[in-house]
Amino acid sequence: VPKIAGRGAGAGWLRDPEAMVAMAKRVVSAVSLPVTIKTRIGYGPESHMPIVDLARRLEDAGVAALTIHCRTAQMGHSGAADWAWAQRAREVVTIPVIVNGDVKTGEDAQRALAETGCEGVMVGRRSIEHPWIFREIRSLLDHGVAHAPPTPKERFDLCREHLEANVEVRGEPHGVRCTRRHLSGYLSGLPGAAELRRRLNVTDTLAGCLELLDAAEGRLLAA
Repeated sequence: VPKIAGRGAGAGWLRDPEAMVAMAKRVVSAVSLPVTIKTRIGYGPESHMPIVDLARRLEDAGVAALTIHCRTAQMGHSGAADWAWAQRAREVVTIPVIVNGDVKTGEDAQRALAETGCEGVMVGRRSIEHPWIFREIRSLLDHGVAHAPPTPKERFDLCREHLEANVEVRGEPHGVRCTRRHLSGYLSGLPGAAELRRRLNVTDTLAGCLELLDAAEGRLLAA
């Protein structure tokens, strides 16, 4: 997040690796739990990538595991994640390295692990719009079988469950409004999803959203 990085926090630490390592040492010495760090490969430009040396130094500082988002901070979420940097970092440390970036399918996760040799893979933005990715990854890694995509019923049921849970915790209409951005992902690919999304985005009540979801599911099942 540029605003956070601009204050020296988040990815902003990558502009001062010395301070980042010092911070890691202080945290490790202050707590009894394992300390893990998630970082990008560098702040940018791509000609300056501190991640390999930084991985060594963070391990020496006592960090227990390292997750690497394989883009620079300046790239944001644009451009392709370069998993080769995770592989390079893994080769110089003994702690677990977890690869992150552009893991959108079970096949992506399988390929990321195979190409990097990392001990794990982290899913980011894709899990917000498609939470079924975890079972899809697990199916491929454990059984070598692609999991069937979520059924329309599963998609509509998750929309209702998420709406009801957020309204219970946050109240109405805030609970509805903060859930709406998730629903477009849950419904993606279904017939009529664009129109349903448009109508949900102007509905502030739980009852109104549930009515729209029920009607859309009914039309889909009757087709």
